[in-house]
Amino acid sequence: MNLYDIMDEDQWQEILDELREGLGMPTALVDPHSFVLQESGERHELCKAIRANKDSLIGICAKTQKFMAGKARETQKPVLVSCEANMSKCLIPVFSDGEFMGSVVVCGTGIPEEEISPAMIAQSINRSEEEVHRLIQQVPVMETEKVIEISNHIFKKIHSGS
Repeated sequence: MNLYDIMDEDQWQEILDELREGLGMPTALVDPHSFVLQESGERHELCKAIRANKDSLIGICAKTQKFMAGKARETQKPVLVSCEANMSKCLIPVFSDGEFMGSVVVCGTGIPEEEISPAMIAQSINRSEEEVHRLIQQVPVMETEKVIEISNHIFKKIHSGS
């Protein structure tokens, strides 16, 4: 059994699009090994730069994804954290008969109470702090409560089958 046994590609795309529209953040459907199956939305320039560099992709994105997947398997609930770059990342787990099938992931906004560190990111992606600071200024900010509210709604929608 896999994610496409739970919903077809079009149904998953509707979920991804609804989440992207509600939060203004790019979304992805990923399998249990965090392999991206479908996406909705475009990443902003800072996330693109982080994901374009293998070391920062592993150190910032993959490290957080692995932690979140483990936590979601344990709690069987959506998990919201700050990635290593201090941007919001939410993982909405998908289960079937108690088995973790994969997840819907949404990430890439600033958090009002957290500062994105240009020095750490600049070092990670081999760019100047000035350039990274310019990219940080373009990162949209989203209230944590809204991310939680919409993520919980999507989690319930996925698991109710509607």
